[in-house]
Amino acid sequence: MRLFWRWPRFGQRQRALAAVGLTAAVGLGALLKPNLIVLLPALVIVALWLWRQKHFKAQHWALPILLVVLGFGLSRPASQGLQSLSHYTPNSAEVLPMTNWLRMGLNPQTTGRYSAQDVQQANQAPTPAAKQQQDLTVISQRLNQLGPLGLLRLWLGKLGYLLRVGGIQTWYNGGLRASPSWYQKHAAFFQALTKISYAAATVSLWLVFSWRLVHWRPELNQTTTTAIMLAVVTALGYLAFHTLLWEVSGRYGQVLLPLIMIGLAGIPAPAPVPKAKTARLPVLMSTATAIIWLLSGMIVSHLRPQKIIVAAQRSQLSAQYHAQPEQLQPQTVMQEAVRLNGPADYFSVQVHAQSQVQVVLQNLHTKKAYPLTAAGAVYRLHQHLPAGRYQITLLNASTASQAVDVVTTSAYQLNAFPLVINGDAHKTASLIYTSIDHEFGGGSHG
Repeated sequence: MRLFWRWPRFGQRQRALAAVGLTAAVGLGALLKPNLIVLLPALVIVALWLWRQKHFKAQHWALPILLVVLGFGLSRPASQGLQSLSHYTPNSAEVLPMTNWLRMGLNPQTTGRYSAQDVQQANQAPTPAAKQQQDLTVISQRLNQLGPLGLLRLWLGKLGYLLRVGGIQTWYNGGLRASPSWYQKHAAFFQALTKISYAAATVSLWLVFSWRLVHWRPELNQTTTTAIMLAVVTALGYLAFHTLLWEVSGRYGQVLLPLIMIGLAGIPAPAPVPKAKTARLPVLMSTATAIIWLLSGMIVSHLRPQKIIVAAQRSQLSAQYHAQPEQLQPQTVMQEAVRLNGPADYFSVQVHAQSQVQVVLQNLHTKKAYPLTAAGAVYRLHQHLPAGRYQITLLNASTASQAVDVVTTSAYQLNAFPLVINGDAHKTASLIYTSIDHEFGGGSHG
């Protein structure tokens, strides 16, 4: 967007450099996020609109539009080249078709959000064609069940989730690996302040942007107008793509923020209504805002407290990637240390569904042992745990191997302590565990 904004003012050398940058940016973006494809129809819409208004300047916009198309075109061979260099061979039998995301986008139970149940059901189909046929059948059933009014309600709910920012602290984040003790003492207050400030900032940004759009009268003879229009149309297309078709999540909506900022930078503010001002008014307003912000954080943290993640290692592949569990051989022991910098009242270790093992959490200072009980795919403990260093121990006392969910990376250490299997330490392997303190939350233990 920035390059589109500045393109008409570039010199010949600057355009050559910008051409490389624009193509590379689009190609890289298409590799990372396929939903960037909304940029193409946005470009077509803006170009047609300018052409109908007789303001399309081929010398300004033809080349950057072609470069965007080229970037998308190069992303596919680039993807194949990267797979070849990394010696990666896609297994087409395990691939989920795009229809699975359309299916999740029509799931009224999750309001169009990611559905592990939809993924698991699709994975039971033997071939990609069978998965796609299953998806199409479910999509047709859901459309018939929803009807026009139900579909409209679903779309409104998806739009709300797409723009919701209250969960910013948990987007792609299962909690701090080991929360500092000072943070745990004030975590409820910090969390409340973060939610209030980010939500208020987002709402303010949207209101100001909407107000400027309503009063905006585009001057088509200005080159910056095209970049602003492109940002606005791309944002609308992105909203429509996720609301009408794809699955949604609050974090997906954050891509709109830079587009809004581009719009705010280029759309002039409406002329202010003259009114009397006092020299102290800005200071008083800033002081009052800060006081209200702090008081709101204190009130919300007491009225709606949240559970605190004391320690966690929840990095793992999503369900659609079929992560294979580690096979724990008979009489084999797995051990992993974990540090709790504050008290906790819940601890769980993800093992694997139907696995029969013995799981014990031991305080390495007091030597007190806490046996965990099986609950589906996890073994869990509801018990007051004082701060300190603990050790998770898994023992397969049976005569058959048992599946255990272990995450192993190439070089990244997920936990501060290694996973030890029969005395052999694996620094880049870790169990999947969660330690929670519900003292501030007052909620049920999940």
